[in-house]
Amino acid sequence: MNDPFLIFWAILILGSIAWYGFLVLYIGVRAGRDIQTLIKSLRHDRED
Repeated sequence: MNDPFLIFWAILILGSIAWYGFLVLYIGVRAGRDIQTLIKSLRHDRED
């Protein structure tokens, strides 16, 4: 594994996978919070 080309592509691929995983988790958490806020808002509107 001394080939710089192979090391470059391995780092690029692993970095891409890590970035994609981070985005999936980040967007999932944000969407979960937004859905909870929406549900609370709808319940509040329904009570009024």
